[in-house]
Amino acid sequence: MDWPGKLTTLVFFQGCNLRCPWCQNVSLIDPRRGKEVDTEEVLRHVGAHKPIVDSIVLTGGEPLLQPSACLEISKEAKKVGLICAIETNGTASQALGSLLPYLDLVAIDVKAPLDDYHLYEEITGFTGLPKLEQKVRESLKLAIHSKVDVEARTTIIPGLNDDAETIARIAEGVQGVDCLRLQQFRNQRTLDPNFQKLPSPSREKLLKLARVAKQKGIKNVKIFTVEGGLETV
Repeated sequence: MDWPGKLTTLVFFQGCNLRCPWCQNVSLIDPRRGKEVDTEEVLRHVGAHKPIVDSIVLTGGEPLLQPSACLEISKEAKKVGLICAIETNGTASQALGSLLPYLDLVAIDVKAPLDDYHLYEEITGFTGLPKLEQKVRESLKLAIHSKVDVEARTTIIPGLNDDAETIARIAEGVQGVDCLRLQQFRNQRTLDPNFQKLPSPSREKLLKLARVAKQKGIKNVKIFTVEGGLETV
């Protein structure tokens, strides 16, 4: 996660309930992999680096599959004066709601238009989760109506969501967020090897799509690419 102006400790949670075929964090998907660590050990590590870092980010995988650990870590972060963020796919709205009082930033993946269940299923790997896009919509609603900063994030995948019409629909569904970030798909490593054959969208492509989002009323739109890093459009 890029959190401008912050020195951050990242806490990676193993396991994800989605199977996005284009996913780059392949090693974090299977909940049986990784190393089991007590939250006390995580908090000791965070505390030891507090003179250097000023923030902590819960990420994954999908951190909200372990809601108790997220809550304990975020509460403790607040106690010791650290600001806290979470990166989530938005499918665990109830868990997110209990965490919001201890967060400063929520970054929610919005992978497709929130009125398109079929595309959402395709882009997340046909997991069979019921009302998938509705859960993401509910997470956005909860976050927007809280006091935290809310960033919607969309990774631009060739052939799935990389056209102007789709981005316009995504923008319409995330009205009220503080920022929409369009991220560049990278093909070096993917869950489905066939996606490694797809080209990464260019910076110019993301700039064009970002302007579409701005035309839909999203005032703060950013793009993230290998070529240019994080840029405000």
